[in-house]
Amino acid sequence: MSEQIIIERDVPAIMRDGIRLYANIYRPADTNTNLPVLLTRLPYNKDHPDFSHRYIDPIRLASSGYIVIIQDVRGRFASEGIFQPFSQEFADGYDSVEWAASLHGSTGDVGMFGLSYYGFTQVFAAMMRPPSLKTIVPAFTGHNIENTMMHRGGAEQTAKIQTWVLESIAPDLLTRENADNKTLYTLFRDLDQLTNDYRFRPLSAWPAVTEKGSALKSLYRGLLDGQIAAEIDNEKFPDISDADIPGLHIAGWYDCFLQPTINNYLEMKHQHPEQMLIIGPWGHGVMTPYLGDKYFGARASADFVRGKHNLTDEHRNWFDYHLKSQTDKSKETAPVHLFVMGENRWRTEQSWPLERTDYTEMYFCSGGQLSFSPEGLSSAFTYTYNPEQPVPTIGGSTLFYQGINSGPLEQKDTAARGDVLVFETPLLENDMEVTGPVAVTLFAATDAIDTDFTAKLTDVSPNGNSIILTEGIVRASYAGKTSNTSQEKFQAGKAVKYLIDLWATSNTFFAGHRIRVEISSSNFPKYAVNLNTGGSVVEDTQAVSAEQTIFTGGETASFITLPVIAR
Repeated sequence: MSEQIIIERDVPAIMRDGIRLYANIYRPADTNTNLPVLLTRLPYNKDHPDFSHRYIDPIRLASSGYIVIIQDVRGRFASEGIFQPFSQEFADGYDSVEWAASLHGSTGDVGMFGLSYYGFTQVFAAMMRPPSLKTIVPAFTGHNIENTMMHRGGAEQTAKIQTWVLESIAPDLLTRENADNKTLYTLFRDLDQLTNDYRFRPLSAWPAVTEKGSALKSLYRGLLDGQIAAEIDNEKFPDISDADIPGLHIAGWYDCFLQPTINNYLEMKHQHPEQMLIIGPWGHGVMTPYLGDKYFGARASADFVRGKHNLTDEHRNWFDYHLKSQTDKSKETAPVHLFVMGENRWRTEQSWPLERTDYTEMYFCSGGQLSFSPEGLSSAFTYTYNPEQPVPTIGGSTLFYQGINSGPLEQKDTAARGDVLVFETPLLENDMEVTGPVAVTLFAATDAIDTDFTAKLTDVSPNGNSIILTEGIVRASYAGKTSNTSQEKFQAGKAVKYLIDLWATSNTFFAGHRIRVEISSSNFPKYAVNLNTGGSVVEDTQAVSAEQTIFTGGETASFITLPVIAR
């Protein structure tokens, strides 16, 4: 194949409603052979190298015998139309795939790739079942907008929404509206002070967007109040169960789309057996050996995915098998590839969750102990949750401006707070691997009309450093809607059972370490502060403190369920 690459810029694709979407096309020069097509569709500018080349290299893919297309989605940068996030990607995805398949020099077979929003564009296209789409490689993404972008456990993921709207969407949207220099200046000012502005109330009137025109305000409100997600549900778009093609799914233990990516893998596997899942020690699109306070070793980088290939070669091998029927270096027998933190090594598995998982309950006990056995008598711990002084987000699976405050960070400061309950094991006598889904079953009471409960799992080293592994949240009123509880939870002092989903992790707790769980009622600004009033978190400004009670032992024994893997 020729090493020389031709780049055709701003090539139009006409959608079913006449709107033109523009793309850059990379193809080998001097070839008389028809080639498969690789397509990515993004809202972040096809001409920006940070998005067109940072993730994988389109030039190397083209030189390997592919036509590679990078397209601006509707209403973004070069493409025509009005940007309607997510919902527009179903029909446009179908039309773009079939357009790509019809290009001169194409075999008619198309694969898709990309991360985050341009992972959604793949999954939504696959749901539409365009006949030319043969495989996808969605990374750090999901398919259910409500439970990926907007909420988790019923709590608003405000920092994610505000960061995405202001950092990723606003600049081009305002430019397309011919915003004046003053408006653009205030945008950059607001980005610089974004971490301070997370505290603004009410969320619905956040001036960083409401003072910059109706289009930006409408998009922000649509995400914040769930309207965009509701529109997709109400219009009866296809479901993930309609995506009946092979897929390679790439996730990170510290990515804000970890569980949604795992869900993509699991649900698509029900429809088509050829699915592969790769989970590394990564944040959102950050595939480097260093993350937060940890160094995971050279094999954790995008240069050695699974300890074998760089990320571009990983894609090429997958596409070679599914689009060219080449079996060498591409057909893998194991569908699941995990990076086990602590040991810092890759491992292959035949299933997710692992079939040999021993789901082990560790109970919260008096004295702040975390034990394999519950106490016989019930006891209670109390703390005051003041929404005006929320527990700060320190690392974890966040999506903040410029990727700050993400990953495995030290948690000493949160553990020392009076509104955080800490339960931990004695020093472990033996290594203990935890790989799989983690959940906390919490018996709790509140004197608030509505409130939140949070849980966090950390690994405490012999020197006392406590590194976050994973966390979760549940809103009391949300739990009631999922039949985990009933309205009785609003009775002061009444112990009610809540389930907090901490998603998943893979970590070996070494001998001499401790397993720690932190329980509280806020994790801000990752999640909106619950005002405890039962009113709208989005519209209201006034907050009241709440007395929270966590029960342990007896019939109300609270515990964490860990997926322990025998060694």
